[in-house]
Amino acid sequence: MLRDALLLAVALSTSTTVVLGGQPPARGSSARTPPDELLWQEICRLDRQPAEPGQYELRLARLRESRQALLEKVRQYLTTYPGGPRRDAAVRIELRTLFDLGTLAGGDYELLCRQVDEYLQRPPSRAALHEAAYWAIYCARLGTRAPASAPASAPFGLLDPQLLGAYREYITRYPDSRHVPRMATVLFDAAAQRHDLEQMRELVGRLERSFPEHLATATLRARLRRREAVGRPFVFSFESPEYGKVDTARWRGEPVLIVAWASFCPAARECVSQVEALRAAHRELHVVGVNLDASPERMRAACAELGLDWPQFNDRRGWANSFVLQWGVRRIPWVFVIDRAGRLVGSGGTDEWRELAERTLAN
Repeated sequence: MLRDALLLAVALSTSTTVVLGGQPPARGSSARTPPDELLWQEICRLDRQPAEPGQYELRLARLRESRQALLEKVRQYLTTYPGGPRRDAAVRIELRTLFDLGTLAGGDYELLCRQVDEYLQRPPSRAALHEAAYWAIYCARLGTRAPASAPASAPFGLLDPQLLGAYREYITRYPDSRHVPRMATVLFDAAAQRHDLEQMRELVGRLERSFPEHLATATLRARLRRREAVGRPFVFSFESPEYGKVDTARWRGEPVLIVAWASFCPAARECVSQVEALRAAHRELHVVGVNLDASPERMRAACAELGLDWPQFNDRRGWANSFVLQWGVRRIPWVFVIDRAGRLVGSGGTDEWRELAERTLAN
């Protein structure tokens, strides 16, 4: 099982990589394509090459062979065209490929760490320095040789204080690095678990300064807004074809649940059924749905199937629904609980909303 996990991790690192400028040339255009771009297109083809099916040892051998071929082509580009337009992307591929090869060699990361040190001492660009500093975090954790039992994904999942500290140092030293949004998200999650609003605000501020248009910035801003809304008046209103003007403010004095869900999600379907059962047992409870199905027609069919007769908000935008964007909902089901005074008690997913709701109903 561990072998398969290792192989899958390496295969995924290959298949999910987005290569900048990696479009293949048009047929018959090679005579007009500069040599450096032809080499880059060859690199792109190697980088996109999927893992081949077959017996385990044979698949490993083919992966090593393809990764080694990719490394040789990337280094050929960096040597032949040291100031080429694809240089920084080539450095990214080089370091990631060295990690892949180290993993395939049973955790021997000596070549990766050596190349990282070289780029740290003599970076060809600021972007290359950012990339080397990123991999240096994992070189410091793994050493040049990881334990043979460590899965390939291990260094990316150990969110202990030492790693979080390294992330904090990185985003302070390299605020414009492409890795900052992801690292800031990890740090934000850790701060949220500690209920550290001050650090959550600080991280959002960093992203707003360096990455104002990034999706991570908008998402963390919305999640912070949701945290800061707890204990404050919380109102949601919209127009419903079936119910007319829906406004949770008019239910002041009675508890309210706002449920983000979609019929394509089994967990969300189970959640709305549980919410409906709770509403049937507590007639003073009001419920509003925020539905992420592709169309109101699909939503209505699901409501009929599940026996839901509460107002539903569906603006045909799916995950770009205005409510979920405003409040940073990134998974479903997600339930907002509003008390009798119209204040947000809190919100949570599958395992969290019920306790909030029952506590609110008891007050």
